[in-house]
Amino acid sequence: MTPVTPSPRLPARAAAVAVAALLAWFPLLCPAPALAEDPVTLSRTGQITDRAAALGERADTAEEALDRLYDDRGVQLFVVYVRDFSGRSAQSWADATAERNGLGLDDVLLTVATHDRQFAYSVDEDSRLGDAQLQEVATTAIRPALRQNDWAGAAIGAADGYRAVLAGRPVPTPSITPGPADPGGRDDAGGRDDPGGRDDSVAGDLVLPVAAAGAAGVAAFLAYRRRKKRAATRTTPGGGRGGGAGGPGRRRPRTR
Repeated sequence: MTPVTPSPRLPARAAAVAVAALLAWFPLLCPAPALAEDPVTLSRTGQITDRAAALGERADTAEEALDRLYDDRGVQLFVVYVRDFSGRSAQSWADATAERNGLGLDDVLLTVATHDRQFAYSVDEDSRLGDAQLQEVATTAIRPALRQNDWAGAAIGAADGYRAVLAGRPVPTPSITPGPADPGGRDDAGGRDDPGGRDDSVAGDLVLPVAAAGAAGVAAFLAYRRRKKRAATRTTPGGGRGGGAGGPGRRRPRTR
């Protein structure tokens, strides 16, 4: 009987199978990359979406200020706190979030990135709030609060400021309560809790590098845009995405 000689191809095939199996398991063995904050769906239980755990015990106080604005002037201010804007500009992130959630004529969106130290706001092109009024509120109330890491104070100052200018009064000077420079950061022992039940630690670091802020805080970047008019206006609680945007609308010139 002629002895069977092992084919030289068999070891190569076995190696190929082993490599393929390793590649198939490799994504499971490696930790998932940190995810940045894409434009979010707003909370359905209130007008504040705090994905950075920035408000702490002052969340109710901020919500009350937003309620006063709506009760007195019929304007809904939505505020979003995230760690970063996922490498987008502050303005494009705010606009994308406003569009995603169907914000309308009497809605204002204020977005704050606590780690990026940036903020932006987005309003409808036909909003009752004029450019000068928006600038005044940002300069007098929002920016000073954020410079001192008063995250809740930014929402309260915005709500009280819009309420004042719509009534023809000066923007009140906010009472500042400084907070942590980077709430929910990596060195925050308390961690970060997402209101939607997601562990916000997966939000990770910035996609694009930014200059580190000093201990005293750096002035947050300010931008805003007037959104094109939409046919629907989001309400809370139980809000959802508005349906159907209006036709091509003019935008007021951007100012900073």
